[in-house]
Amino acid sequence: MSRFVPLPLALLASLLLLDGCGDPTRVSRVNSGPRVTVVTPELDQGFRQGEGDVPLLATVSDSHDEAIDLVVSWVIDELDPIDAAVDADGQASANISPDDLAIGAHEALVRVVDSDGAQATAGVRFVVLGPLGAPTVTITSPEQGTTVSPGVDLAFRGEATDISTLPGDLAFVWSSDLDGELDGAITANGESLVLTDDLSVGGHIVTLTVTDLDGEVGTDTVAVTIFDDVVAQPGDLVFSEFMVNPQVVDDEVGEWVELYNTSGLAIDVAGYRFHDDDNDSWVLEGPLVAPAGGFLVLCANVDPTVNGGVPCDGGFLRDPSGNGLALANNPDELVLSRPDGVEIDWVHYEDDWFQAGAASGVSPDSLQGGANDFAEAWCVQTTIITSGGEPGTPGQINDVCE
Repeated sequence: MSRFVPLPLALLASLLLLDGCGDPTRVSRVNSGPRVTVVTPELDQGFRQGEGDVPLLATVSDSHDEAIDLVVSWVIDELDPIDAAVDADGQASANISPDDLAIGAHEALVRVVDSDGAQATAGVRFVVLGPLGAPTVTITSPEQGTTVSPGVDLAFRGEATDISTLPGDLAFVWSSDLDGELDGAITANGESLVLTDDLSVGGHIVTLTVTDLDGEVGTDTVAVTIFDDVVAQPGDLVFSEFMVNPQVVDDEVGEWVELYNTSGLAIDVAGYRFHDDDNDSWVLEGPLVAPAGGFLVLCANVDPTVNGGVPCDGGFLRDPSGNGLALANNPDELVLSRPDGVEIDWVHYEDDWFQAGAASGVSPDSLQGGANDFAEAWCVQTTIITSGGEPGTPGQINDVCE
């Protein structure tokens, strides 16, 4: 019967050593797996659309593979992987355009795999910002040129959009050039409303200012007038320009007259009579407000597509038979009278005050009562602002008369 005889420990150790040395390929190595660290983007770093790519950079290494032999890829959110280029120093780089990503936060994940199939990952969050550009702002009400009495409610509504800021993050401010910031605005989801009944008497330019998260500002304006029951005195309104003999359209639709308000208050001329010294007469319909220090254009036809491209504030019936008013192509008068008959302004023009196909206007330095009574104050206009192409400045400052 055989017996098991234990080998001495020293002999066993030598046998094991000889076995390992006899086949070098059987020497084991420790696989600790690859390592990876994100360099860029930094945590919550912002990248703006339209301003270049997002640089993706990580450092990679492995206990037994050279860095250039490692397989590295980047994944943004759940998009397809982006292969990274790896250099000998272990810099693994790639790029992605922020234009291809939605505005907001995104997760970038970098994965490295070595030759044994071992892998490591690292991730970071970054933010895509929208492109620069001021908000687009629109005041939707009231209408341009709205006129109301003191104490009447006015509702100012506006809206705005922005390419980089969400509607709910836009900041809205309403203000008047006369009264300053308007309080009490209700704003949500890119829209704003403010109700007011205490604007001061006069002409207001109300501005809606919208600021986005980038600090960019967009604006829109609307002109409104708060008028009291102002009774015009002689010289408060003066005739400042007229078109007697248009050529691009017939006189019946192309005649117009401009008034200038020399006073410091808006004046409603509804009920005032526009006439000559003879039979022509027309009672103006309103409300029809001449703003303080501004112009009021009265037209035989208020449609710019018909009247030669003239912007009009109000109209009169062009009728030379006495049921309305007509500007004669020879000496004639222009008179504006209050409902009680008091004449506010009177002008008698002669043949040499005008020419066919052009308006005649008062020099800006003669826009006061009495000064426009004389031929020297008037001259044929040369500036063209109408789409019809005839010289004239309806609603705007006239050319200076030499």
